[in-house]
Amino acid sequence: MMRTIGIFGKSLVRFVPGGKLIAGTFLIVGLLISSGYGDATDSFAVVAPKHNHISVRRNGDGSLKFGPSNSLESYNWSGYALENFATGQTYTSASASWTVPKVSFQAPAPTCHPISSWGFSSHVSCFTPSLDTEYTSSWVGIGGICENASCTLVDSTLIQLGTEQEVSADGATFYYAWYEMLPNAETMITSPVPCGGQICNVPRPVFPGDSITASLACQTNCTSGQNQTWLLTLTDATQKWTFSKTVTYTSTLASVEWIQEAPSSNAGILPLADFATVTFNPTYNGSQNPNIPNSGFGSIGVDAITMVNSYGATSVPSPVARLDAFSTCWGNNMAYFANCPAP
Repeated sequence: MMRTIGIFGKSLVRFVPGGKLIAGTFLIVGLLISSGYGDATDSFAVVAPKHNHISVRRNGDGSLKFGPSNSLESYNWSGYALENFATGQTYTSASASWTVPKVSFQAPAPTCHPISSWGFSSHVSCFTPSLDTEYTSSWVGIGGICENASCTLVDSTLIQLGTEQEVSADGATFYYAWYEMLPNAETMITSPVPCGGQICNVPRPVFPGDSITASLACQTNCTSGQNQTWLLTLTDATQKWTFSKTVTYTSTLASVEWIQEAPSSNAGILPLADFATVTFNPTYNGSQNPNIPNSGFGSIGVDAITMVNSYGATSVPSPVARLDAFSTCWGNNMAYFANCPAP
């Protein structure tokens, strides 16, 4: 038999084999609950937000869409990236620091279309999606972007870590830290604590305003396509904790990026929460500051990425003469991108 310990809105708390507790905000795809009490099991289905490779926007002729300052348009990413196909470099380490944003729920604007009758436009029909939760993620990673200038190939590998920020329509929020290695789903960063005679894993504390530094560094076999060893580290200086873990992963080492994202579920890209502004301080390949000019997608310079979420919200990176610290700014009108000043 299975036992659900608690579900509050989209927050799910459950015991799994071995007496471990997992707590978090999940999209509940299927949940089978039997009556009575017995051994706990994790055989019901849940899907946590997934931090995916880039999904680019295209024009009607299939060409890439470009936004402010010749930035590449995407449905799910915003920020800056460097790609091997343009620079000729491989990327074996990266880091970023940022402040966890306070998120708020903003209902999407209605989408309106003219309705024609007998060849004439008779009225306008408007539809507003009904949403109960919005999401955004801040992270640093290696892989997951285009493999050529037309983006006909996208790197399926992506190793990354960062923070997740979620808000429901009633204003309830949830913040946590995570790491992920595609195609696997995210792993929430937790701590073991005693609970009821057992050891439970609970999310490490993350709150708006916390100072985060995240890094990933290849340790061994650091060539493309090899089974590499990576050191992942994430520090919340405000809450005074550090997570460090050694993992194995096979990366192409073909790009490095610093991203504000609309994560995905198995149903597609999720609605973007209002995060206001997030400022990143990036490094790569042994603490090098990128300090590279933004000269357009596919050039040898760093590439700006603007998000136009399917639900109408946007995220625009601040323009930079040479990439150092930069900001990403939330907006709610895909026809008018927010002005995002440099930090």
